[in-house]
Amino acid sequence: MILAADKKNLRSLAEAAVREAEARVRHHFKITLPESTIDFSLRGRCAGQAKLTHKGEASLRINLQLLAENLDDFLKQTIPHEVAHLAVNWQARKQRTRPRPHGPEWQAVMRDCFGLEPIRCHTYQTTAARVVQRNFLYRCNCREHRLTSIMHKRISKCYQALCKKCKTTLEFIGLEEN
Repeated sequence: MILAADKKNLRSLAEAAVREAEARVRHHFKITLPESTIDFSLRGRCAGQAKLTHKGEASLRINLQLLAENLDDFLKQTIPHEVAHLAVNWQARKQRTRPRPHGPEWQAVMRDCFGLEPIRCHTYQTTAARVVQRNFLYRCNCREHRLTSIMHKRISKCYQALCKKCKTTLEFIGLEEN
């Protein structure tokens, strides 16, 4: 679990690395790449995602858990990896082309601008980042069930969940105490 103070520090380190990588791309290619918005809500196995809208707005999503667990490599490899995607897509906008995500253009940015080997995928251990909280308790005729927030939301809106064993409807009991 990442503490609030640690989260703030990690976010500021990541933001500084993003701004430095963006400045490097702007200087190297003489382009006006916009400053990207940074969102730290990414979860699961993906370390980062880069997006450039048709209006030219750049955004990055960063997995805070993987950033915390792999700080040095994340700042040196993953952030330039994602900013390279922005640079390639920014330049492709002018020609109205759609380059391949890890194609020759992206590889060239990684090598020429950042001096890094263009590695397509990270090798971070993602087991902890994939843990799904199951805090919602439900009961059927045969046992208690712990469900995710997604399943709980579905049931509370319109979905009727049945126990696979006894085939009775699941009824909400309450939240599990941590």
